[in-house]
Amino acid sequence: MKIKISSSPLLILTVWGKIFNRCFSEFNKSTRLVKSCFFLLVIFQFFISDSIAQNFFPLKVGNIYQVKDDWWWAGPGNTGGSGTYYYNLTVLGDTTINGDTFFTLLNNNVIVPFNNECLYRYDSLQQKLFIRIPNDTTTRLAVDFNAPNDSSYVSYIRGVGENYNSFGVSYNVVLGDTQAVYTMEDPVITRNFYQFSDKIGIIQYKYYYGWNYGASSSTQNVISAIIDSVIHNPLVLSTDTLYPIFDRPVDTFPYLLTIPYTSSYPALVDSFYLDVEQLRADTLFQIKKFNLSKNNPSHLTLYLDSLQVGDKIKLRTTITDTSIYNNVAHFPDTGWVVMNVLPTILIVENSNTPLFYNISQNYPNPFNPITRISYQIPGPAFVSIKVYDVLGKEIETLVNVEKIAGNYGVDFDGSELTSGIYFYRITAGNFSETKKMILLK
Repeated sequence: MKIKISSSPLLILTVWGKIFNRCFSEFNKSTRLVKSCFFLLVIFQFFISDSIAQNFFPLKVGNIYQVKDDWWWAGPGNTGGSGTYYYNLTVLGDTTINGDTFFTLLNNNVIVPFNNECLYRYDSLQQKLFIRIPNDTTTRLAVDFNAPNDSSYVSYIRGVGENYNSFGVSYNVVLGDTQAVYTMEDPVITRNFYQFSDKIGIIQYKYYYGWNYGASSSTQNVISAIIDSVIHNPLVLSTDTLYPIFDRPVDTFPYLLTIPYTSSYPALVDSFYLDVEQLRADTLFQIKKFNLSKNNPSHLTLYLDSLQVGDKIKLRTTITDTSIYNNVAHFPDTGWVVMNVLPTILIVENSNTPLFYNISQNYPNPFNPITRISYQIPGPAFVSIKVYDVLGKEIETLVNVEKIAGNYGVDFDGSELTSGIYFYRITAGNFSETKKMILLK
């Protein structure tokens, strides 16, 4: 007996297959839509991530700013004055109030952007700076970094409620990097002006006050900062040479010693001195310390009592500043520069003829863009002077010729070069010496 299978199950399977294919097709479309939405979400997050991540006032104990204050005042009877003052702005300590951490800002200046007696807290989610005022239990608004351009609000940033106009956020170069910058100004009461930078904090503050008989102004700019252990625009301090330094006859003392230095802000130089040790028969004979002028370069008449032929003179300079880094620099970096005291030259046929080979430190140094290199040779010699970069690549040949005994000089023009450290080397007879110079544009 043959069994006939009904077509109904096949029909059912066929219908279900069509339904499945349609559902699968719609599912694919939905999946593509979800993927597209996810991609757009990623792109959107990428573009807004900067604004979300912005921290216009990173408050942390130990964060510190180096501030330059240019001030002036004018009073009755043509009285007045102006000048520049440098001070440190430090995040000094923290305290917890109702679960929120507030910080104390220490300013060692007369006119300051923040009240030393107030506490400050930055809310990274709201992007707002809040303040607690002494004898006031209310947490008040100091800065609203979300406030758009041409809007206004009441700020208690200095401890007193004042109306401020917001200029919103723009992008500027701050301490060497491009950052988001928020600006606000009070044009009505005291013309206070604040600027804050993402990742750094306050970068500029201006205070103006006028009265019936005069006015005063203070414009303060952050020139360097250490934020969360990251250094922004480090301040440079160094002394690179002592000139002239070479073995010399005993009768050529005392002589004028020239000591140039490099400083981002010379006004911050605190101490500058020369340590001298005199050795006789390899035994320490005397020690002297000479305070140097803060003028750049500094000049010192080097004089030692009881100087004798055969003595050795050891010299080392030290320079410090009062910046937030408390920079200390020595020349040489380690050890000492040593000079030998030679016998008197009894017969000199030509007093203008040099007694030694020598190449001087270029002057000025740092330079921009031209500097002078002086050198001397005691007899006929083929002289070569070449300039190299820090990688040892030859930049230029300044001298490459036979010279008779005498004193010479040659100029080096760094107009076509970038700022940095370069070296120049002289070769004359059996004499060879290399010195460093700094091009600072």
